[in-house]
Amino acid sequence: MVRTRALSTTLIAGACFVSASAQAQQNAPDDAANTGLEEIIVTAQKQAQSQQDVPISVTAVTGEALQEAQVNNIADLSNSIPNVQINTFSNSPDSAVFTIRGVGVNDADPYVGTTVSVVVDGVVVGVNTAALLSLFDIDRVEVLRGPQGTLFGANTTGGVINVVTKQPTGEFGGDIEAVYGNYGHLELNGALNVPLTENLSGKISVLHNEMDGYFRNYADNRRIGKRNITTLRGYLKYDRGDYDATLIGEYVRSRNGSQTGILIAGPGELFYTPGETTDPFDFKRGLSSDQPDSNDRDSYAITLTQNLTSGIGDLTSITSYREYDNELFSDDDATTRVLLQTRRRTKHHQFSQELRDLIDLSDTTRLILGGYYFRQRYTLDQQGKLDGFLPGLGQPQTQAQTNWSLSGFAQLYQDLTGSLRLQAGIRYSHEKTEATSTTANTINPSGVATFNDPLIPGSLIVASGKESWNNVGWKVGLDYRVDPDVMLYGYYARGFKSGGFTGRIAIAQDIGPFDPEKLDTIEGGIKADLLDRHLRVNLAAFYNWYSDMQVVQNITYPSGANSASIANAGSARTKGFELEVTAIPVTGLTLTGALAYLDAKYKEYDTQVLDPVTGGLVPISYAGNRLMNAPKWNAALGVNWKQPLANGTLSTTGQYTYTSAKFTSYTNLPVERVGPVELVNASINWGPDDAGWTVGAFARNLLDEEYFNQKLNLAGIGTLASLGTPREYGVNFRYSF
Repeated sequence: MVRTRALSTTLIAGACFVSASAQAQQNAPDDAANTGLEEIIVTAQKQAQSQQDVPISVTAVTGEALQEAQVNNIADLSNSIPNVQINTFSNSPDSAVFTIRGVGVNDADPYVGTTVSVVVDGVVVGVNTAALLSLFDIDRVEVLRGPQGTLFGANTTGGVINVVTKQPTGEFGGDIEAVYGNYGHLELNGALNVPLTENLSGKISVLHNEMDGYFRNYADNRRIGKRNITTLRGYLKYDRGDYDATLIGEYVRSRNGSQTGILIAGPGELFYTPGETTDPFDFKRGLSSDQPDSNDRDSYAITLTQNLTSGIGDLTSITSYREYDNELFSDDDATTRVLLQTRRRTKHHQFSQELRDLIDLSDTTRLILGGYYFRQRYTLDQQGKLDGFLPGLGQPQTQAQTNWSLSGFAQLYQDLTGSLRLQAGIRYSHEKTEATSTTANTINPSGVATFNDPLIPGSLIVASGKESWNNVGWKVGLDYRVDPDVMLYGYYARGFKSGGFTGRIAIAQDIGPFDPEKLDTIEGGIKADLLDRHLRVNLAAFYNWYSDMQVVQNITYPSGANSASIANAGSARTKGFELEVTAIPVTGLTLTGALAYLDAKYKEYDTQVLDPVTGGLVPISYAGNRLMNAPKWNAALGVNWKQPLANGTLSTTGQYTYTSAKFTSYTNLPVERVGPVELVNASINWGPDDAGWTVGAFARNLLDEEYFNQKLNLAGIGTLASLGTPREYGVNFRYSF
């Protein structure tokens, strides 16, 4: 890396930078010396609670902290939250790679599912694509670590990213934000609250984010990888007596550039291109003249949330429909040559219905009962041009899957004494999946493939499957109040990830099915507010063990055929801890810090890999390898300082994060190792008192660290990689009325 750790350590010692987004950023008001750290209310257990009362490892980041630190999407939180990695796939820029405590997935296609679910206003986003949300007009983001299956369902073995948007206030007012930065970065955001009647209020939010792109094309030096996203979100809220209902509609229009992954290849590798595949950090890549720089997506969502306080408890109903259409052109070889290109057209829709009841059975007993229905369907039509393997060769592949899930759940909270509480939960799920996958080859006699060439006779392979599974997840734990400000807790939980069928096949047998994987967790911790709430210390330690572990194995054969088989061939053990500390030593000064340790390795994993010499598959064991996206250490340190200045308030924040080396593939090849990453972010804002507006400046990756996000080796071909964002800086203006 281009910056030394000594330099960063010196900067931290000078207390110039903050981990403002690593903790819920309780940005203390001017009377902080008297009030101490603010209480943060979260809904991590589907009920409003103080973060310090929730007996799991959870980090909440407030909307104010996101705004001050200029965090404009979920990916910007990467490296700042203990044992949480958030990246994107090198060839699928809209797809999120969430890994918590080493639990994650390594493929962008929807059939892979998730191990960390993104939940927006109570609704699970069913696929990784479209999960990289814009974060303007957000009340808070809650990061829940560890299995959350009893309350949030399947595919939450790693945890949950719970996003809560700002709801209508019922009073006239609004917020305006304008941001301008390098690379043509422009944001124009606004939110307006309007009272409509005595019981009805409305709100509308508009978000626009555009940028020219970090990369330039080797062919003509023009900018590529642009971003152009507009989001429209509308709310209607009815509130009368014991009943309230909120209707939220959202439309997101993305007209972005193509993926900006790069290719690293040297002499002897198939895609080696002198001058284009050997210098990854010049932020240049090739884009062939016949390939548009285009990634268009339209997303729609509508959610109705109803709450009723009744004689049988507090009833909640959440009904939601979401869909997106996406067309992505991808020059996957990242050179100006025509070697490997794809066009991916994806359609996805989901419907969900949750009904739950929060019942106080007695002064010492509280029960959550609920049922949940979920259905999603997606189709993916992928056309591939494989001229780099054989001139004129193509490979069309299709996927179509429908998934149903029906579950019932219960979670009990029982006070055993005035200080000791039992929690116990269970969830039963019935799931069913139907799938069809195809693959074929095409040939263009001219020697130049297109996306519409005729099939080679006899090359079409069609595979279908239908399967259902019954799964049970559970949780049991205790928490003990040492005193009103100190809580000890511990629990044991079983979570599971859904079974399914492989979407991308080379032979019919690749489709599967594969069975659910299970993850068992033991976690214990302490949450303490000390020194009259001027010091907050949260510590969690955990031990996880997998069974029937799913691992996606991507194989690109010498012919160019691509497959991604999944088998329940692995088991793993992970253990570690997360420590988060926040302190207010004097008025207006907030010191924060976080430290996480993770030891995550495969215990068993016997499989087959491609022999680049013979082109055949040979047996291999990966037992002892580190899990993907599982750095051993990550840390954050810093300060947040607010002080009066010129009849106003000056707020200075910053952030230093350190993430140790990691592997981004189960093979643990040296070329797939991502080295340590040290990042420094900073911001400064000033506004006159009681005027409602502020102006500021910000910098992200201030020291212009050069680093990789992800690396994936294609045997004998080269290594696909994505680069970390270079230094960004700009100015902002905000006005609230």
